[in-house]
Amino acid sequence: MLKRMIRHLTLILFLLLLVSWSFSYTKFQPAAFREAGNLKNMQAFLLGLWPPDFSPEFLRTVGKLLLETLAISTAGTALAIMGAIPLTILATPPRGEELSRVAQGTLPWLLRWELYYLSRSLLNLCRAVPELLWALIFITAVGLGPFPGVLALATHSLGILGKLYAEILEATDQRLVDTVRATGASELAVLLYARIPVNLPVLLSYTLFRWECNMRAATVLGFVGAGGIGTQLTLSMQLFAYHEVATLVLIILLLVLGLDLLGQFIRNSLLNQPITCKDELE
Repeated sequence: MLKRMIRHLTLILFLLLLVSWSFSYTKFQPAAFREAGNLKNMQAFLLGLWPPDFSPEFLRTVGKLLLETLAISTAGTALAIMGAIPLTILATPPRGEELSRVAQGTLPWLLRWELYYLSRSLLNLCRAVPELLWALIFITAVGLGPFPGVLALATHSLGILGKLYAEILEATDQRLVDTVRATGASELAVLLYARIPVNLPVLLSYTLFRWECNMRAATVLGFVGAGGIGTQLTLSMQLFAYHEVATLVLIILLLVLGLDLLGQFIRNSLLNQPITCKDELE
């Protein structure tokens, strides 16, 4: 009991020191907002946001870029899902007596675990590189435009969704999995009739949430020339056209809210039940 308490206190102390060092190392100074020059710059920026630019010509330009942003995020998410499905199957560790070394034989058992570690490594690579860096890589390969943006979102989301899917399916109650296997079902049947149906609400919830994240990420990809509304946002910021920035931010906010409502509608329609934050945590 005493050792556990000491270990916990040591961990808490380490975390507190880490947080303290982080604030110190990054020169975190909230007092900088009170400096005269900074206050003046912030005031000029905020005053420049009003009134937003709702001119027909600007809205037509933004509308086209908004559709492009939606297309980039949707296509990127769709490609990520298609790539994550086979990798998820390989990245889910084989468990149970039927998949043991004795039951399968040494060579199939070793091959299965090699595929597991290979798929996990690939997912880690896709996830470790941020979308902006993937966008720069694909821009170098295929040029500017929305296409490298789609590839960047697809590659990064592949790593995230693949890891989430694999961990969710791995956490399936082993008793349910063993019951289905006892009927003579193959691993594919176990996946289709045991693992996926039980976890479908959470899988769908995380997929829709990733789509929403990709919508926000698609706006940032425009900063490096990967298409979308971020291109216009960068241009407006460079020209100090803050009234255009206000319009763009409002439109992005409305788009994200619309996607959130659409996601709730899809979940309710497909599952006939709402998914709350509590459900996801459980």
